[in-house]
Amino acid sequence: MSATNGVSVIDGDGHVVEPPDLWTSRMDQRRWGDLIPRFDQQERAWYVGGVQRWGGSDNLQRVIKHVPTTADELREITRSLQHPGAYDPHERIKVMDRDGMDAAVLYPTRSLFYGPIDPIDAIRDPEFATDVLRAYNDWIAEFCSAHPSRLFALAALTLADIDLACAEAERAVNKLGLRGVMVRPAPYIGELPFSNAVYDRFWDTVQGLDVPVAFHPSVHIDVPGACRKYRLVHPSENILITNMMVDPEHGGSALGQAIGNTCDMMVTMARILMGGVAERFPQLTFLFLESGGGWVPTQLERMDEQVELFWLERKWLSILPSEYFKRQCYVSFDPGEWNLAASAGFLGSDRILWASDFPHPEYKPEVVSELKKNLSTLPDKDQRNILAENEIKAYRLPLKAMEAA
Repeated sequence: MSATNGVSVIDGDGHVVEPPDLWTSRMDQRRWGDLIPRFDQQERAWYVGGVQRWGGSDNLQRVIKHVPTTADELREITRSLQHPGAYDPHERIKVMDRDGMDAAVLYPTRSLFYGPIDPIDAIRDPEFATDVLRAYNDWIAEFCSAHPSRLFALAALTLADIDLACAEAERAVNKLGLRGVMVRPAPYIGELPFSNAVYDRFWDTVQGLDVPVAFHPSVHIDVPGACRKYRLVHPSENILITNMMVDPEHGGSALGQAIGNTCDMMVTMARILMGGVAERFPQLTFLFLESGGGWVPTQLERMDEQVELFWLERKWLSILPSEYFKRQCYVSFDPGEWNLAASAGFLGSDRILWASDFPHPEYKPEVVSELKKNLSTLPDKDQRNILAENEIKAYRLPLKAMEAA
């Protein structure tokens, strides 16, 4: 990357993997004790609230019995999560240099699951959930500080307590320098939708901070939404089993990722655009991530049609849902989505982000070349928008995009 010429490729949604000592080294042992997330080296498993939540040798064998794979093959599936670039900022830069990325915006892995939606009773405590995510926010800010012109991140939040969420958003942005806030595309308070006024003070706080709200999903049976409603994954406390055990009644990671993520994001987008949130907070930017993007043009078209048909339900909207989207929203596409270029024609190339998803299973080293090939039919300006300029605008990054040749 040349500071003089500007940047040309920015990963709009990459990931880190939280190190084993993140929470034990940062959370108050006297207050939370055994509730603190910890990694057991002997079991090779994460415990939260004293319950094994991720991995474990016994659980590995249980999964192997239910999926057509061997232990070695299953380890290969999770190999990328152990890449040094997932938890070491200097190693991450090496990966980015190899893959042709000038900068990256980072999201968590295990912290996607740590919130009051977790089935462990202790994590239903908003104060504990906030402390868990506060520790992550501190760590990711330090991670990015190693390469402040190339690594950026958002704060992970829970909305179970709006006062705590607003305070942490302000701390994360004003003190830690994080570029926005991330919440899950699922209701938090009594399963009330995001269009309910109970969340308005949070939206107002983030709008005042002039940073985006990113909706990022993850697959788990206890999340209010599609995974639980439609039994898309196995009902186990251990996330390894939840996401990988498959039987005639339940799905697994494939079904949860393909259907659960997209269903939850569809509902969230509809609540934001049709429920009046974008109307009430016109300066707030919304990002819809890791759910694919090809469905968005069709959904916006249908929302517009239905709002115009049932016009009495439009009394709190001053413009159409698609117009709110084009004014305030971005959606991320996977680099290889076949209709990415076509979608740019409907959504506008200035509304599309792209995501490497490193180091999760969807990632592959040729991600940037695949993306550029997929965009090659678009005009140069549209390609530059998607590759870097939109990421700069959406996240308010202190970077300059490379100018046209």
